[in-house]
Amino acid sequence: MKFEYQISDQVTLDWVIRNMRQYLFPDLSKKKSRMHKNMIGVVATHEKKPVGLLLCTDDNTGENYRIHSFMTHPQYRKMGIGHSMIKEIEAYVKKRGGRKIDLYYRAHWPSRYFLEKILTSQDWSEPKEDLIIVKGKASNVNKLFMHTGLELPEEYEFGAFREIDEEDRKYILKRKKEENWYLDYLDPFVQESSMCDAASLVLRKEGMIVGWVISHLIAPDLNEFTALFIDPVHRPYKMAHLLMREAITRQQQAGISNFLITSKVDNYVMSRFLLRHAKETGVFLTRSQYSAKQL
Repeated sequence: MKFEYQISDQVTLDWVIRNMRQYLFPDLSKKKSRMHKNMIGVVATHEKKPVGLLLCTDDNTGENYRIHSFMTHPQYRKMGIGHSMIKEIEAYVKKRGGRKIDLYYRAHWPSRYFLEKILTSQDWSEPKEDLIIVKGKASNVNKLFMHTGLELPEEYEFGAFREIDEEDRKYILKRKKEENWYLDYLDPFVQESSMCDAASLVLRKEGMIVGWVISHLIAPDLNEFTALFIDPVHRPYKMAHLLMREAITRQQQAGISNFLITSKVDNYVMSRFLLRHAKETGVFLTRSQYSAKQL
């Protein structure tokens, strides 16, 4: 059976959603509001009909690339199409001057075994756990939070992240620059345009910002928490717990029923708490795996 492969760096997510949505995996349509740049698309065809699709972007440096979606039609699997699409994108990226290509995938995906087999055969790095992902209902988790009896001390207060002023912004960035105040992946200013205003908060002590929780609305009924930071001096007071309780409460009050908490495997304070009470809250756990290849 003969397959052909076409590649273009002018593919938009809007076009894919309109014309090849059944070939999106994972379903990037949920990220439509955040993915505006053109992507590199590899389309596999048989007798001029699509049978597979791979989507990739660069990080604006021209050196690092990431695969976001990768799927072969079920009827045409185990025919080498997945292998060929990976080879096509590797060759194309290398020709453009790319030095590395990578991807993330979820541990619970049924296709995980086949994806890992392809990556191994083409000398990608051994997959490593990168993220802990917890999904649940705000109402269930809030019931758990209310059992703790913790209260915010009088000298602290919560505020909406959207309401910080220019002086607050300068203060956060200055501390980051001077003392590397927070890890890069806890940056509160990433993708501000998609921030969920109801559940993105700052924590202040006597007016000064000492922490934050940031979330993004990725579907009308799904909010993803991506950054939770508390200044080390204030962590012994269980501020992370209080901050997340407030954020999820406000999310529920805003009518957003479901949440995701995405955190690094070495920094998942809130996820760890929820997982200890998984039976009570009905949360779902998965892990994100990461693999890459130097070109």
